[in-house]
Amino acid sequence: MSVFTPEEMAYMEAHRNDSRVHEVHWVYSVPIVCATISTSLRLWAKRAGRNGITLDDWLIVFATLCLIGECASGLGYGPPHGMGRHVIAVDPHDLMMVRKGDYVFSHFYDIALVMVKLGILAFYFRVFAVPLFRKFVVATAAFVIAWGIGITVTLALACQPIEAFWDSDVKGKCLNLVNFTYFTNITNLITDIWIFLMPVPVIWHLQLQMKKKLLLSFIFSVGLATCIVSSIRLTVVLGHGYPDFTWSYVPLGAYSAFEPLGGILCTNLPIIWHMWRKRQALFPDTSTFKTQRSSTAIPGSGESRRSRIARSLGLSNADESQGDSQSRTILGDEEAGWAPEMHDGNSHPDRAQFFGKVERVHAESQEVENGETSAGVAPLRKSRSDGPPKSAEGMRKNVWEVRRKR
Repeated sequence: MSVFTPEEMAYMEAHRNDSRVHEVHWVYSVPIVCATISTSLRLWAKRAGRNGITLDDWLIVFATLCLIGECASGLGYGPPHGMGRHVIAVDPHDLMMVRKGDYVFSHFYDIALVMVKLGILAFYFRVFAVPLFRKFVVATAAFVIAWGIGITVTLALACQPIEAFWDSDVKGKCLNLVNFTYFTNITNLITDIWIFLMPVPVIWHLQLQMKKKLLLSFIFSVGLATCIVSSIRLTVVLGHGYPDFTWSYVPLGAYSAFEPLGGILCTNLPIIWHMWRKRQALFPDTSTFKTQRSSTAIPGSGESRRSRIARSLGLSNADESQGDSQSRTILGDEEAGWAPEMHDGNSHPDRAQFFGKVERVHAESQEVENGETSAGVAPLRKSRSDGPPKSAEGMRKNVWEVRRKR
């Protein structure tokens, strides 16, 4: 008995020569190119900016390799074996190869998602030195690891024996792939929303201008676009259970490739964006790559009540122990509000301005004295009746008063 209705059979017969092979080629080729270029630029920007390669970079590199493996398996097992054509136009051996490719493809997909999430969480842990926030990051990472192990092991044992996954002639007991895919997508979507919204409350407790808070919130929330891809993928999950799977796998595979790509781009683009924003030179030895310490106010000076409450809740942005390079990578030293450094008293803006005035007045007075002496004018030390020039007297008086204040 056929698994297709008469109407479905009639439709496939009428469209036997239809093909979506060209779609398969570009939906798997584009993610390979985009992920490779963006991750390479990320690593170059980190090395050029002398920030070093850290754990989050290695995790994103591994996620990129998994995405490349996912798309490569889709290209290798897909179009050459009939993917993109109706199942009635594909011979049984090719049908088995398409199912085998789906088995490999799904493993790469799940691991890529886990690595992207862990890379983002590792990035959060380095940038935000807030104890309470870091506890949430570690707890979320533990859940992601457990989730990844669970779905990977479940998929690996989806059929008993495992050959029944791709060979329809082998009798065995298999997991309901539609229900499993629904579970994977729903939990993945919830986790994505949680991860991308995690830093927003911390950002709004930073001592930054409103426009910078909005910009940071936008940068860290742009990953929510991948949630849209996950939501759309839910609508095509039924392709795993549809008998004409060589045709229905095309949109499912496309969303499965672009979903981890979206996460990789969301972690790479802010770092690349900072590189272009700073207009850095092509060679890392130029001065544009040298970090400059900005003067920040002494912690605790002029602190608002809101800041004190935030500190008591563990959401303060004042952490003396941090000097994180990644915060400088995204915002620059002058904007990295969550990585303040302790300075001596001379770095205070008011004191720096005060002593700057002293030096300028002293230099001007010296120039006046030297100029009058070289012109043959009598020294400024004259009798009280003559009196010195008013400008020189005023400048000497200012220097004396300023030095007395010091």
